[in-house]
Amino acid sequence: MNHKKWMLLLAASWSLTAWGQDNLEISPEKPKPGDVITITYTPGGDLAGSILPVEGVVYQVTKKGNKADDVVLQRKNGKWVGSVTTDTAANFLYFGFSIEKKYDNNGGNGYTTALYENGKPRKGAYISESNFYQYAGSSVGVEADYVKAKSSIEKEFELNPDSKKEYAYPYARVQVQLKKEDAMKIYQKEIESILKEGLKTESDYSNLETFYQVARLPEQAKLINSMRKEKFPDGSWKVQDLVSRYLSEKDMTKKKELLNEFVKNVESGDEKWQVYKANLNSYRGVIPRSYISQKKWDEFKTAVAESGITNKTDLASMYNSAAWEMQKNGENLPLAEEFTEMATSYAKENWKNPQDPKPDYMTGKQWAKNNEMMYAMYADTYGMVMYRNGKYKKGLAVAKEAALGINKGEDADQNNTYALLAEKALPQKQYVKELEQFVKNGKSTSEVKEILQRAYTKSKKSEAGFEDYYVALQKEGHEKMLAELRKSMLDEVAPSFALYNLDGKKTDIADLKGKVVVVDFWATWCGPCIASFPGMQKAVAKYKDNPNVKFIFVDTWERVDDKKKNAADFVAQKKYDFDVWLDDEDKVVSSFKVDGIPTKFVLDPAGKIRFKTVGFDGSDDKLVQELSAMIEMAGNASEKKGF
Repeated sequence: MNHKKWMLLLAASWSLTAWGQDNLEISPEKPKPGDVITITYTPGGDLAGSILPVEGVVYQVTKKGNKADDVVLQRKNGKWVGSVTTDTAANFLYFGFSIEKKYDNNGGNGYTTALYENGKPRKGAYISESNFYQYAGSSVGVEADYVKAKSSIEKEFELNPDSKKEYAYPYARVQVQLKKEDAMKIYQKEIESILKEGLKTESDYSNLETFYQVARLPEQAKLINSMRKEKFPDGSWKVQDLVSRYLSEKDMTKKKELLNEFVKNVESGDEKWQVYKANLNSYRGVIPRSYISQKKWDEFKTAVAESGITNKTDLASMYNSAAWEMQKNGENLPLAEEFTEMATSYAKENWKNPQDPKPDYMTGKQWAKNNEMMYAMYADTYGMVMYRNGKYKKGLAVAKEAALGINKGEDADQNNTYALLAEKALPQKQYVKELEQFVKNGKSTSEVKEILQRAYTKSKKSEAGFEDYYVALQKEGHEKMLAELRKSMLDEVAPSFALYNLDGKKTDIADLKGKVVVVDFWATWCGPCIASFPGMQKAVAKYKDNPNVKFIFVDTWERVDDKKKNAADFVAQKKYDFDVWLDDEDKVVSSFKVDGIPTKFVLDPAGKIRFKTVGFDGSDDKLVQELSAMIEMAGNASEKKGF
């Protein structure tokens, strides 16, 4: 697109692409909903100069959510050309261009366009752009940028002044992200504005209640809530109230009664209940899943039969969850086998020949990959159930398909299941070679190590020399890991913060200057966080006598009344030696621009962020190795040593 034309549009405050995207041309320049647009992309950023094929994806934003599609790109004169048919309900599009899962994020700006009506961006387009810069951009390699997000909302207000009331809270929230110290002032200003205009509609009451809640004024929020219910006895609050009561109810008889009422309302056709129609099975599944958490397997089976759920995908998910929990402690294994066979059989069928329609929010490639990985996950459960049942050969074939066939040995958890079965069902010479490769690739677990140790001892008639053998296996993967870490090393100033720990002591991160600091953001409800903690405990133990290394576990995004007790009870129950800091207001996690947990940052002695890792791949050994390397490299960063 002609750069000068875009500058002219910017002057008129009608351009969404104010951040520059010289590598993408869109024709027509101002596409309307329903248009077929042509996109011409010149590889840039990390993709510049590559001769490999570029994969394209487009997300079309509507009020009901995103619609994702693969974009078929053809190479023409060094550029990649494709077309997109725009949805008539969409107001904003954003694109992803990648090679081997690496995205060109256009210098952090992304590639986007509005859809236009009467020569202007369609109403809501700037709000969609703001959401892109806050959340959605991460799917195409764009990190959160609240300055751009705020600017986008302000453009929406300039173009559509009547939208200020509807988006008052999103605007306040993005302002708070930029100036957390002014949060109460920002919220108070909005409260005063709502009161000045007067409470006329139910949404006015709802918005005011929300602002009172975030401003930590619970009594005022309760008062407005009661006034809302009195003024609008049949309002939308009844929907929210019933859903809340259903989800929180512990008495199963009452819970079933609330579900029946909920289903009746959704199926009545009443407009205010229709938002739950698409996810009705998820709510029906709450009761069976409650029995899983209670480990009441007969009740679970009955609840599934009575749930009214006929969709096989939903049923398979519940059966897999139950089977996984049952195998953990070897409970009712014949029933676990029944459950896992049903789940795995359906998942394989759905992988090879999808039964459900593709969700709008996934592209065709993403949907196919999702179904493949879902089968691999269920196959892993199948393998573990068969292992517990002593049916090693039966479990091995399925576990091998998941671990080695689908995941190519790159999933440590599935490698672990395969290793357990292989030790029982294969000749030692065969499985040892495969397990050695897991270690070399950094995709092993402590159980894999134990299996190799048993094989080594059996072969050598002694344990002597095993550690040297194991370290030698790790060396290959270690060198590869170091090379990758050097490429990913950051040089960013860490946000400043001070928090209380579980002992009631307030510590400022600035007080830890001179140390390498590992900051781990987590929550008690986060499965991957919990799964990573045995490995993190090993890392903490490794450095417990090193005064120059400090681990901080920041408990965040909790939704309980007593966050301190909640975190303290969790750590005590698990017997973890963690220094937990409490991010009660979720401000610190936002300042680090964390999109998901667990997320870890490694800070050098000068307080700069040197590494960031997201998630957990299931390998305790890899976690400790990787963190150890990061700590060493961060410690040497200021002197430019070691890399």
